[in-house]
Amino acid sequence: MANKHDAMFTYMQGCPQISDLFFNFSTSENGNTVIATTSNEFEVESYIDKSALKWYDFAVIQFRPLSIDPNDDTNADILFDVEQVMEWVEAQEDAENYPDFGDKCDVQEISVLQDVPTVAGQDQTGAKYMFSCRVEYLERK
Repeated sequence: MANKHDAMFTYMQGCPQISDLFFNFSTSENGNTVIATTSNEFEVESYIDKSALKWYDFAVIQFRPLSIDPNDDTNADILFDVEQVMEWVEAQEDAENYPDFGDKCDVQEISVLQDVPTVAGQDQTGAKYMFSCRVEYLERK
């Protein structure tokens, strides 16, 4: 069985907007990006030949600086930068460039599950932006 977590880590390292990538844990330093698993191998459908359609869900979390100054568009620019990572994932789908889940899996699709990142937390030094993604794949037995 292939290590799907490692495959996702390697895959997301290809995103040019990500410099410091972590898996599931990191510090909240501005510039860090985390891939956080939310569902591993959720079985959507099973078939008579024992193959199954499955989902691998994950969140992309980015820690970015913020501005609390009035009339400052820094936060809009930062949100736009985070959206560029979302667009990279969508471009990979368009190009059918998928993570390698091993010989027994055929990735069908990778998708972003929301249309704008969520601000999942903030303090005086920065904000935590997050969006969810899904890899849909067929696993053969």
